[in-house]
Amino acid sequence: MVWKVEWDGDFVVGGDGARRLTPNFKLREFRFGGAIRVHRELVSSLQLLRNRFGRGIGVHGVDADGLGATFKGKTTDELLAAADALEAHNLFSLAERAGDDAVHVRIADPGEVREVGLEQALESAFEVTSGFETSGDKFQQVTGNFDGAGLSFGPAQVNFGTGTLQPLFEKFAAADRAALAACFTDPDDWEEWQRVMAMPSRDDQVAWANGISTGARLANVMQPWKGYFQAVGRVPGFREIMVEHILRKYGRKLLRAAGLLQSMCPDIRMDHLRCFCSLYDLVVQQGSLDKAADAIRARIVDDPPVDQFDLVRIAVEERGRRAKSRWRADCVSRRLGILEGVPTTITESGNTTQRANINFYMLRDVVIRDARQLMDTDVSDQLAAASQALAGGGSLLA
Repeated sequence: MVWKVEWDGDFVVGGDGARRLTPNFKLREFRFGGAIRVHRELVSSLQLLRNRFGRGIGVHGVDADGLGATFKGKTTDELLAAADALEAHNLFSLAERAGDDAVHVRIADPGEVREVGLEQALESAFEVTSGFETSGDKFQQVTGNFDGAGLSFGPAQVNFGTGTLQPLFEKFAAADRAALAACFTDPDDWEEWQRVMAMPSRDDQVAWANGISTGARLANVMQPWKGYFQAVGRVPGFREIMVEHILRKYGRKLLRAAGLLQSMCPDIRMDHLRCFCSLYDLVVQQGSLDKAADAIRARIVDDPPVDQFDLVRIAVEERGRRAKSRWRADCVSRRLGILEGVPTTITESGNTTQRANINFYMLRDVVIRDARQLMDTDVSDQLAAASQALAGGGSLLA
């Protein structure tokens, strides 16, 4: 569905009032007196405040410049405390009581450079990409053989076709084999799953998954198998393994891709959150930049990028064009939408696509602290911190 939102730079200035800008805020909630002008960073910060507060927030006014808002929620003291906490995270430059039962906040000057740590950036990247790959509870998401990959499971939709699902279940079994077996209520099905995991050929595993795929384009999975995988996704320990596995695999691929682009253009600083999120989405869906490395270098020579956004745009376009023709528009639309923070319509190979998801509010205008050094150092601690927060349903962002 095309996002019917009108923009003036980084300000929302119109559009479909029913359009959700974030999980909890629709566009019409920021329209007062028939007009709307609200900065995207304010919308993002209010959603992060809502996440921290854990209850509903009603917007009662937006400052004329679109950088501040007044709102109410139960209880005012707790709401103000949550806003104060976000002020300490530099999301707000001001958080104060407005009358007896309201809170007023303002975001920092949009031109001011703000920083986040790598663990916070990984959380944003993980959530934005999982918003494309899954719906509902991302840990219980299981899909059938609609794309030739066999069975796909979890936040990053690891699958048989790419050989990414098998090592994940090996980690589950190594951590708690009894808990994994308990997710399969029929012992015969548990035995069958172990036989499938032991198959030496990915093609055989994909063929088996095709046999339990059903529905339109084989996108669904038959019961009881779907229920078994959903049960696996409800085990807290397995959730943490999933996140840790995904972030270690793709977090390192992300840093490698960013490092490759940095080596191609040493004078361009690679450190913006949206650039890293765009590259994270790329490595999850396409693995790496390797297949397009020569084409990226050639474009850099022909049309030198002026900044990191130009550089990443070149990279995601060239890598997207090396996908199968039916997926090219999807790949490029996803990555450019993340890069700009605004859904982007792309036509490639006769297909026109606009991809976005409800987690775009996390694509804030911030840079990653010490990003260049992170490409060459051990990031185990940051990966662990992000994994624990995501698996537990918490957040490092606020």
